[in-house]
Amino acid sequence: MTNKTADGAGIRLEQLKAPSKDDIAAITRLWIATGLIPAIRDARQDIENCIAADNGSLIVARMPDDQQIFATMMTGHDAVFGWIHYLAIAKHAQGSGIGRELVSLAEDILRLSGLSEIRVTIENAAAGDFYAKLGYDFIASVTDQADPDPHQNKIMRKSLVQ
Repeated sequence: MTNKTADGAGIRLEQLKAPSKDDIAAITRLWIATGLIPAIRDARQDIENCIAADNGSLIVARMPDDQQIFATMMTGHDAVFGWIHYLAIAKHAQGSGIGRELVSLAEDILRLSGLSEIRVTIENAAAGDFYAKLGYDFIASVTDQADPDPHQNKIMRKSLVQ
């Protein structure tokens, strides 16, 4: 699938089923750069687990000129709730709308799976604000911290029923 940027250049969204070593390295670098994983961690296992799952999808966005991966999102479900994981957008593309498009795609995928609710775990205030603008509500804390950040380590949800 291809999206158009404001200048008309095509951005390719792709569901990775058999990522290359270069794809895995690019995804690892992106997740480290965006703070999703620590620099000492390799993303390979998370990627392989998502792809191997019957109900998981790894979507990447590639730049039109060099086909480099600049955004990722994993989505899947546990037969009760749909989930979004590893939504990462390279700094140069933040604010471009690609994050909103990826979340919308996840919602469509999970709605087609027959699920009525999608959830996401929030680890920072900016992510909470982003999802709140897309209609997600805070529902639970996943931390036992004495004084947790009001947006940190929370679960947000959105109904998929229209």
